Formats: sequence, structure tokens, C-alpha cells
Amino acid sequence: MKDLQLPPLPDFVSQHLSGGRLLISLLIIVLTVAGLWLLRRVLNALAARFSRHRLLISGLFPVLRLLSWISAAAYILFVIIHPPLNTLLAVSASAGLALGLGAQDLIRNIVAGILILFERPFHVGDMIQVGEHYGEVVNIGLRSVQIRTFEDSVVTFPNALVQTQAVSNANAGQLNEMVVVRFHLPAEVPVGPVKELAWEAAACSPYVHLGKPISVLIEDRFDYRFLTLFTIKAYVHEIRLERVLASDILERVKQALLEQGLPVPAGSHPSPSEKTVCVNP
Repeated sequence: MKDLQLPPLPDFVSQHLSGGRLLISLLIIVLTVAGLWLLRRVLNALAARFSRHRLLISGLFPVLRLLSWISAAAYILFVIIHPPLNTLLAVSASAGLALGLGAQDLIRNIVAGILILFERPFHVGDMIQVGEHYGEVVNIGLRSVQIRTFEDSVVTFPNALVQTQAVSNANAGQLNEMVVVRFHLPAEVPVGPVKELAWEAAACSPYVHLGKPISVLIEDRFDYRFLTLFTIKAYVHEIRLERVLASDILERVKQALLEQGLPVPAGSHPSPSEKTVCVNP
């Protein structure tokens, strides 16, 4: 244990924490912060320029940020300060004991954050659901994950929570994702014409991704009366427009039902407009 004892503080400071070394260490930290700021701006510009690869480009920053800080810390510790091995072991043991006793949650979140960054169950830009919250992943850090909901609220989750519970990923790194639109009609309404106009409503939307199939499913329901549940499944070409696609499909369905003289879903009051026109860019 004698070899692991810390040297006298004045000697250690004079030998390893001189003003010049501290200045160089501070300069490295400032350069790392500035470099990461510039890197984020460059990646954001590239993501905007090459929108088809937006998710891939955005997902690079958390990993590069982690590697940059690890490299900067290692360079400062082992090259600039360069403490003796026995001092390094003693400090590591003391720090490990202190962290183990007082910062277990922090350590757990950091470990979970590293696992998330390298296992990559989701990326920055993915649409995920954690518990009751659903939104776009805007940041993956060492301590927490942040998502932006469609109500424009940023929700922060500790990494340990995200790592230990089920997380639903709607698009898994793709720009397109499935959007499901459901509506009920009275059971006596003919199914065939409604299925046809529901399919056309989805296919005619300018937000739909026509490279993937559109399907319309039906199911019988009873809620004080017999009903038919119609479920439209289509893919949006840009995940940020999923609510826009769902709203557009439902609006087109309601308008088409009125044009055909069929009942609209209960409680809806569509505004009059021109006939539905199929327009795709």
C-alpha cells in the first residue's frame, strides 16, 4: 500500500500541475469545445444538403463527441500532466471509491449512455416512444437522451431508464415510416366503396411514400351500436411529416365520404371544399 500513497501535494503541483501545463490543458479543452461546435454546424449543414442521408449524418455527432472528449482527456492526463503510475493508481482508487459510494446513478447513466452510443438501438433523428412519450430523438448524451414531442416539448430521460425498458423505434434509421389512420363508420355502410376511397385518399396525399404498399383493413366493433373500424396503413416520405400525412388522409377521407353521400366518422365537421384531387410531386 505504501507504493500507492500520494506524494506531498506541493511537490505534485510543482512537478505536474505547473502553470504552463495547466494553460496547455485549458487550451486543449477550449479547442475541443470549439471543434465540436464547428463539427455540429458542418454536420447540420450536410444533413440539410443531403436530406436523404439526414439520419445517418446526424447520428455521427454523438459518437464523434464521445471519442473527442475521451481523446482530449487521455492526452491531458497521460501526455500533459503525466503523473507517476503510483499516483495515478492511488487517485483512481480514491475516485472509484468516492464515485461508487456517492454517484452510483451517474455512473449507471454514463455506462448506459456508452452502450446506447455503440449498440445504437436508435439514432439522432429517429422517432421513438419511451413510456408515454413519443417524439424525435434530438440528442444522445453520456447522461441522458432527449426527444422532441409533436407538442414541441423536449423530454429528457436518464440513459439507465432508456437502457432498461422497452423503447419503440418507428423508423429504425429510415426517413420513411408507417402511419396508421383509423376511423369508424356504421356497420351498414358498404365496405367496398369506403375501402376504395380510403386507399385513394392515402395514395393521393403529397406526403405519402409510394415506394411502399398502402393497405386498408376492416374490423367489426360494437360501441352501443355495430360499427366497422377502417384502418389505413401508409408510409410517410419524411418522418417529421407523419402527423401532417395522417391529417391529410383523414381530411381527404371525410371529403370523399361527403361527395359519395356516405356518413362521415361521428363527431366530425369537415369544412366544405373543392373535390379531392390526386396530386403527387
